[in-house]
Order: sequence, then C-alpha cells, then structure tokens
Amino acid sequence: MPRAANLEDIEILFDGGYFPSTPTLAPDEYQRSIRRGSNVWLRSGSKMDVARGLLETSSQNVGARIFAADIQRATIAGGLVGSRLPYAGLQRYQHACLLFLSELTSQQVYLNEAAPAGVVTSTTAGRLRVSIPNGSGGYDTFDAGFAKPVLQSSDVTVLTAGAGIFGQRAMAGKIGVAIAPWRSKTNAVGPLSEIIYNNIQPTGSSLIRIDPPNAVSGQDGWIYAGSRWRDESGLMKVVRYVYLTPRGTFTATNGSPSITLGVNTFFTQDLRRGDQITIDGGSYEVGDFVAEADITLTSNFTGVTGAGKTMTINTMAANWYDNELTINLETEVFRPPRAAGLISYAGLILIWGCRGESSNSATGPAIFPLLKSNPEHVGFTPIITASGSDLVNVLGADGPLYLMTTTGLEVASFTGDPNEPYKVRIIAEPGFKAATNGCLYKDYYYGYNNKPLRTRARENIDVEFAKPVWEDMKLWDSTRVIVCVDPDNDAILFIYDDGASTTVIPFLAQLNMWSPPINFSARIIDTQVVNGKLYVTYLSGGVYRVNQWEGGAGIGGTRYAAAQYSNSKLRRGRVKNLAFVGKAGTLRVYAATPDAAVPDVSNAGAAAVSFNLSDTDKVEPENWTNIEAKALALRVDFTSDDGKLDKLTVGVLPRSERR
Repeated sequence: MPRAANLEDIEILFDGGYFPSTPTLAPDEYQRSIRRGSNVWLRSGSKMDVARGLLETSSQNVGARIFAADIQRATIAGGLVGSRLPYAGLQRYQHACLLFLSELTSQQVYLNEAAPAGVVTSTTAGRLRVSIPNGSGGYDTFDAGFAKPVLQSSDVTVLTAGAGIFGQRAMAGKIGVAIAPWRSKTNAVGPLSEIIYNNIQPTGSSLIRIDPPNAVSGQDGWIYAGSRWRDESGLMKVVRYVYLTPRGTFTATNGSPSITLGVNTFFTQDLRRGDQITIDGGSYEVGDFVAEADITLTSNFTGVTGAGKTMTINTMAANWYDNELTINLETEVFRPPRAAGLISYAGLILIWGCRGESSNSATGPAIFPLLKSNPEHVGFTPIITASGSDLVNVLGADGPLYLMTTTGLEVASFTGDPNEPYKVRIIAEPGFKAATNGCLYKDYYYGYNNKPLRTRARENIDVEFAKPVWEDMKLWDSTRVIVCVDPDNDAILFIYDDGASTTVIPFLAQLNMWSPPINFSARIIDTQVVNGKLYVTYLSGGVYRVNQWEGGAGIGGTRYAAAQYSNSKLRRGRVKNLAFVGKAGTLRVYAATPDAAVPDVSNAGAAAVSFNLSDTDKVEPENWTNIEAKALALRVDFTSDDGKLDKLTVGVLPRSERR
C-alpha cells in the first residue's frame, strides 16, 4: 500500500518505566510507560528484551539458606520455619576458615553444593561454629570460642634451685600465673582462668609449673600467662604459647636422654626447661637444649628406639624477667552468645540477634563484634537496638549499620568516642518480618515493611519511588518478601513468594524506573550475590536447589509488554500503519471507543487487531490498518527466548488528511 504523503510517524516510547497503577486513560505524563507486561526487561532507550530463566547449578537438596563464602556458594541445610527462613549466617574467615551458625541444629553446610565432611551446625541453636581446614582436603569443626578454664592453687607448683638450673632467673615477690585455652589455627584465645599468686623467695633460680586441666574439643594449646614481679594489679601478659603436641617429629633412643634428628621441630620455641612431657606413654622432663632439633631429657628414654615420634606436654614450666613480658592479655573476653546471624563489617565479624528474652528465642536485640585481635570471642559491650526490639537482620558495607528490627528500621553510627562508641536512632516504622526484607546497593538501603522503601544515611525515607508499582505489591505478605541485588541488570529485585509461585518486580537503579514483573512457577526462598553473580535457592517439589539468576535460556510463559493508552497524539487522527524493529511474534492494537469498556491489555483476546510478525531479528514490513478510537494501546508479544524490541512506530494520518 502506498504511504500517504502527510503520514506522521509517532515513536512509542517506554522511558517512564513500568507504571501499572495509572488510570486506564493515563494523563500525558504517563503515556510513555508500560501499563502491563510479563517476563521482559525494560532497557535504556525504550528498548526491551526477554528475561532469561534460572540455571540449576546442582540437583543436590541443599536447604533454604544461601550465603557467600568469598567466591564460593555456601548453603545451610534445613527448611522453612513456618513460613519464614531459619535464622542463620556464614562468613569466610582468613580466606580459609568458616564461621557459621543456624537456629536449626546439626545441619550440613555445603560449599558449591558439595558437602564437606563434618561441617555441620552446632547441636545448640544459634551457637557460632568454626570449621578449620585440616590439611587433608577436609575440615575440623568446633563450637567457636572457649569457656573460662578452672585453675586451682594445687595446680601451680613453685620450684627453687641453685643458680643456673632454671636459667638463672631468681624470681622474687608475689607473682601471679593463669592460663587461657588457645586454638593456634585461628589464634583464638579464651578467657583467662583465675590468677594464682605465689610469694616467691629469691633463694636461687625459680620455676613455676602449671598442671592444666584437660583440653576441650578443638583446643590445641594453652596460653601461659604471668604477672610482673610484685604486681597484683591483675594485669596479665603472655609468658609462652604452649602447643599440647609440640610441632614436628623426632628420634628417641632407648637408654639415652638425647632427643635428636628433629623434623620440622621448634624445640626452643615450643619447650621450656622443666616441662613434663609424655613420649610413647612414658613420662619425662625436659632438661637442656642443644638446637631446634635436639634436646636432652633429665632421664634416659625407656621406650622403643625409633624415628617419627611426637610428644605431648602435661605440665608446662616457665620463669621470666619483668622486661620479657610484652603482650597484654585482655580480661574482658567471652565465648560468643547464641545469635541469629553474622555479617562482615569494617574488617570485623559481627554476630547479631543476641540476648533473646528466653533460651528459646531465635533472635534478640544485641550485636557483638568478634574481637579483632582475638577471633571467635567477644568483649563485654554490645550494640543494642534503640527500641529494644529484636533484630531481624543487620546490613552494613562502608557506611552506617542498618538494623532491621521487628518494630522499625534503625541506623547505628560509630563515633570514635571510647565513652560513647556508637549511636543508634530509629528512622522508619513499622518493622520487618523476615531477614530477606532488605538489601544495600550503592549507598542506598532498599526494604519492604508492608510497602517498598529506600533511604541512605542522613536522608529521608523515600516511598514515592515505589508509587508506580504499589498496587501490584500492596497485598504482599512481608514474611514472604525478598529484596535483593541483581548486579548484571543493575537492579533491585522485589521478590514475592506466594507459597506456590514467585513474582519478581525489578527496580532499575540506574534508570530510576521499574521493569515489568518476571514470573516463576516455583518458589524463590533466598538469594545471595556470589562472585558478582546472583544465585537463588529455589523450592520445587519439596527440594531446595541453587540456581543462577538468568543463567538459563528464555524464561518461558507469557512474554509481552503493553503500552499505556494514549489519548493525546493518537486521538487527533487515524492509525494507518505500524512499524516494528526487533524480534517478536505478535503486535496487537487495543482501541478504546466511546460508551464502551476500555479493553484490558493483559487479555490478548481483547485486541482490536493483531499482526503476526516474523519472529526474526529485523525491520518488519509495515502493517497497514485503519483504526480510529478515543485512545489506543499497543502490545508486543515475544515468542523466542531472545525476543527483543528495538523500535515501535505508529503512522498517523491527521484529521485534515483523512481519506
């Protein structure tokens, strides 16, 4: 058909984003937006393309929770608690160890969907655990931190002898000793025992021996602590680090006091004169040192001659001068309390949700930082929510901490003042119902507390940004809402699991607009960005599996976008043709006529006319028509997984040119 000379081309633009809440006949400012759509992404320049589906990374049933362990995906087994996620947390520590907890007990932890042996949550709900590489490809796992050891006066013995026997240190005055449990692989030092003081008379060299109690699971050493001479202030310093099993192996010869041919031994560091040790079940005392690989005992070895032997220290001995003590030991050191989660923040590991009202509480109002100089332990002073309400989640990057509580959103900022190290203030109400109700992205906090909101430090709460989609979200149950980051699309995803299927409405952060919903037939339960990619745990058929977001082919289902009804430019003439550039299957035209209900653009059958397109990536031939209406809307349906819209133009013949 020949083109009319005065035919005016009007490009259909979607640079107002997804705006389903506008009136059916939208005012002019809303007409450059999407009224309805499904399973497509809006792009810059009013372009769009089909959303891709999920890619399952493993068929392993890994449980509901997912976390980032540096570049590995970490998941914790166990299902939902009622309709919410179980409280849990996991962080990689020192690039090797794992710190983790869960309110679900004795649950397997997976790394990239593989189950490392022995890496399971504690038998106590909310108890922090540590998994340490054992050098054989696996991990050794323990409840984090240590309880205070018990040291009795009868466990401490003072020996005095002639000059030279113990190193010529004639210790004098009241001198205190104490011990603290030690885990060498993380350098975790537990609380100090009570200090045992002895008044030592300088009759010659002196030696203080300590018989420690039995070590607990995961403990491989002790810190032998001492005071300065005549110092009863309670200040304790490190005298020596004691390995329960000194490092390396050696050769012992029957009938000889010599321990020789040490392999990877550090005898001058790991042993002291007067230590009482066990070799092959026999008890001996350390005498003199020849070298790092050679020492002598105070008696002959009575066991079988052989190499590759090891020893254990039963009684640890030491003497010292005041100027040899340099490292102070903290006295306010405690095993971490039960918690609901943990995060990494400002070089620290924080555990949150502590101090619940009862021993059965899954969460509480307190946050404790693990001591930077003493991992696996906390200090005396926590951060407490300003409201006193229990924490649901804690989020932090480079700025303040955002505290999501059951009654509101709070911000904790650090002052640098040792007398008032932090301040907490309430910035929004009501509260949150799930740990997944918020996320941080480029200095902004995005959340959902019965409605979408965003804010950043020292700014007001913004709920207006969600005005376009409020009608789509207002009935969402907060316990089933996830707010997360999609790095590849520079988007914040508002995800709703209705108990059977999932709706995702993306907010395009760079474009500052919303994209149409993306729909899934099963349930997205949890999300995490790992190594720059978004992953989700997907519940289908009672099985939790990890999937990569948009890692698969086209998402399937209905894939379309429909424009708002236009009653401005289009109403002044008759639509004669439509031109499409991209790859789509169908182009539909909806006409609103006087005294008739406005057709629903989500109903494909309500279109006044439909044009079949080639579904190939090209400039389509013009489709000719002859439609006059009060207002018109256009809809593009995509058939292929790689469908897209690059440009859509309507040719209008002005009224003066009708024919």
